[in-house]
Amino acid sequence: MKINTNYFGELEVDENEILEFEKGMLGFEELKKFVIIKDSEIFIEWLQSIEDTTSFAIMDPFVADNNYSFELPEKIMKQLDIIDKEDVMIRTVVIIPEDITKIRTNLQAPIIINAKLKKAMQIILDDSYPIRYEFYDKAGV
Repeated sequence: MKINTNYFGELEVDENEILEFEKGMLGFEELKKFVIIKDSEIFIEWLQSIEDTTSFAIMDPFVADNNYSFELPEKIMKQLDIIDKEDVMIRTVVIIPEDITKIRTNLQAPIIINAKLKKAMQIILDDSYPIRYEFYDKAGV
């Protein structure tokens, strides 16, 4: 299927790669279907809505902080039908400011993806995780 994007123009996407967010993304609850657009040259990926041109820069949070960890709540595992933790993919939203040294990611609200069933949701962890985790110097990007 073809979708329109702000950053990549018109793209052909595989319908089997569409992620279903039952509750949408935080602040964008009306958008339920997304695809991940990858760029092999950089660590940033794009979570692109297929319902409009909204997209989010996302990343593997372990690139920013290899000590990042949390226990995935059983309730979330049930909602996403996760049976095997090997099927879980975690991403976080990235803010890319004009001053790239201020690049940051939200470790408090990760996106949990059941890569096998293409179900996803954004969750909020406790406030011991930073909302604005600057990682330019830490990750060497």
